[in-house]
Amino acid sequence: MDPDAARARLAVGQSALVAALVAGGADPAGFDPGAMEATRRALVDKRRAGVARRWPTLAAEPEFGVRFQAWAAGRPPAGAYADGVAFGQANRDELSEGARVEVLRARCVRRRLAVLVDRAAGGTLLAVRAPGLGTLILGAPR
Repeated sequence: MDPDAARARLAVGQSALVAALVAGGADPAGFDPGAMEATRRALVDKRRAGVARRWPTLAAEPEFGVRFQAWAAGRPPAGAYADGVAFGQANRDELSEGARVEVLRARCVRRRLAVLVDRAAGGTLLAVRAPGLGTLILGAPR
């Protein structure tokens, strides 16, 4: 048995398993479909809990758990911060103003200067960030 060939086969198998669990890939041969689905659900639930810890206002939204599970299924994880921003932006028309402010503030925080506009069904939010000013968020309901 060639160790390099065995390592290569193992790497391919591991990549297929990870893709099936977190990125919507097909289940690899030889794995129990029920166990794969249970593991997928557990991994998405772990992601949801991480996002909820990082984004408390977003997590307090009605049906957050169900909506996050549906959004995250088949999407590779990007970390609680990036997952929260992406989820918030994808669902902003259904979010309360408080949750939209939380996401908009986070989008500004890593920039020195920023002017961001968030238009959604609940109204328009404007975020301005500058040195010495910090981050200001202004709202205009529709």
